[in-house]
Amino acid sequence: MSERVVLAHSGDPESSAAIRWLVAEARADVVAVTVDLGQGGEGLAAVRRRALDLGAVEAVVTDARDEFAEQHCLPALRAHALDRHPMVAELSRPLIAKHLVAAADEFGANAVAGFGTDVAALDPRLAVITPERGRHPGSGKARCPLRHNIWGWGAHRAPDWSLDPEELTITFDAGVPVAIDGETVTALQAIQELNRRAGAHGVGLLDTHQAPGATALITAHRELEELTLDRELARFKRTVGHRWAELVHDGRWYSPLKDALDAFIADSQHQVSGEVRIVLHAGRAQVRDRRAEEPWCAANAPTWYDSSQRLAQPCG
Repeated sequence: MSERVVLAHSGDPESSAAIRWLVAEARADVVAVTVDLGQGGEGLAAVRRRALDLGAVEAVVTDARDEFAEQHCLPALRAHALDRHPMVAELSRPLIAKHLVAAADEFGANAVAGFGTDVAALDPRLAVITPERGRHPGSGKARCPLRHNIWGWGAHRAPDWSLDPEELTITFDAGVPVAIDGETVTALQAIQELNRRAGAHGVGLLDTHQAPGATALITAHRELEELTLDRELARFKRTVGHRWAELVHDGRWYSPLKDALDAFIADSQHQVSGEVRIVLHAGRAQVRDRRAEEPWCAANAPTWYDSSQRLAQPCG
């Protein structure tokens, strides 16, 4: 009986070559799993068909964009986990691994190709194998969700920028973006809308990546926290956010410490509600003003604060 192996397949030459190697050399029954995290490019139906044509016995396509936005991007937003790169791969890898493990359970596989740390944390009974890498003569147009998804993508040249400034308002409820310019949005819609609008102004160019939506959201969220968090809480949250980013970067998404940090950050967000107006122009997302529903200085009514001002510590 052949070994049954689950493989993440994006349609790119590398993962396509891995299917061929597992089928031809390892004599394995391959279950190909394609997880849509907003990578775009080739149609998912075509990716599924290619996996079957290459010899996979099953090919599963899952739209996980909302799940990725809500369970992975939002925690990164609230942790302010954005420095010189937006952790595109680090945020997507744990979710892809989760879907690989689910497919292994559904189709009776006993091994998963790659994603060792996350797979071991989710189901230590599964073997983890590493297929040989090779060159596949197929199309190179497919995008891998580890390198390109809704939270960011590789950018090797500066995009053409809009010359005219654009102003927009982001509404947050308990640290979650819920509206843009008064229009209700889901987390996914907020990221996509800001990718489009902020991206048109060259916002979010970070080293070799571009993350316009992430940059605009984190910029606005950070400013709103200044109005709503106690000074000591805000200071300690910065430390927690740095440690959160380190854990995710090191592949420790599924760890007790990361879970504990998630709980702390979530608890800190209860009062982070209000609106932030930002101006998009010349590669920058600049906060113009902000209004908190419950400013930390409780004696203040919910009013707009110019971005050049900083709310003082407790009134009186």
